[in-house]
Amino acid sequence: MPANSQPRPLADPSLSEPPPPVLSDYDEHPAVTTLLSGVSEFGPAYLALVEVFDDDPGGPAIFTELADFVSERLLAIEAERPVLERALAAVELVATSGGEADELVGYAFLDSLSPEDRRLITPWLGPATRLLMDDLDAGFP
Repeated sequence: MPANSQPRPLADPSLSEPPPPVLSDYDEHPAVTTLLSGVSEFGPAYLALVEVFDDDPGGPAIFTELADFVSERLLAIEAERPVLERALAAVELVATSGGEADELVGYAFLDSLSPEDRRLITPWLGPATRLLMDDLDAGFP
């Protein structure tokens, strides 16, 4: 430290950022409470509404914002859908190719997915991949 430098004072605790708000402190409406407790990711959008509407956005404004929140996520799914479909179509081609298909598709690919992810991709699986998944779920011999 240079000779004429003063050490910087510690930050004043009274100037530190307040703790994050607890969402349940904002709305007494049962439908909104249910929404906020079930979808914590909606919290920032909800808090933005609270700020805009001076602490009382009301149920219709909240659920209108929820519609935008859901629409954005649906667009993300739809944007990635073609890639997922192509990936799973390629997996199906490998599954029907014989050779090491059981190992690659069954053990390496399907077994690496969580049970929830396997459930989510099931509608897009071809018959050979689905058979391998059924074998995996039943326990390969």
